[in-house]
Amino acid sequence: MKLILQCEDGTGTANGRVSIRVIALNDSFSPVDLDHRLLVGPNPATAPALPVSVEPSFPEEHKNITTLNPWCLYGRERTFEGLRGEVTFHAYLLSRSEDALLVQGPGDATALLTSADPLSISFG
Repeated sequence: MKLILQCEDGTGTANGRVSIRVIALNDSFSPVDLDHRLLVGPNPATAPALPVSVEPSFPEEHKNITTLNPWCLYGRERTFEGLRGEVTFHAYLLSRSEDALLVQGPGDATALLTSADPLSISFG
């Protein structure tokens, strides 16, 4: 599984608004089950810190899982406003549920399955 962070135009606006996507790509030749609850991001590293981006859980377990066939993807987009200066965005995928979700990764590093390369954007 590969994670990719994208900004549609590659830059932020002068008013600090940007839309960032995290894409989970099954870059293997076998189907992979992706648990939406374990995908965290996109997360801007700002002060004060903003809550991390996660999806809510469904009561029915099967609704939390998407099977990605080879070379298929799943993703989410978040829009952030009021950002200033240089902001770095992060996203990661957990191997198991974790209580401490930080901007750059889980509190317990052994819960990290993979992470996207950080994406830095400058704002006016």
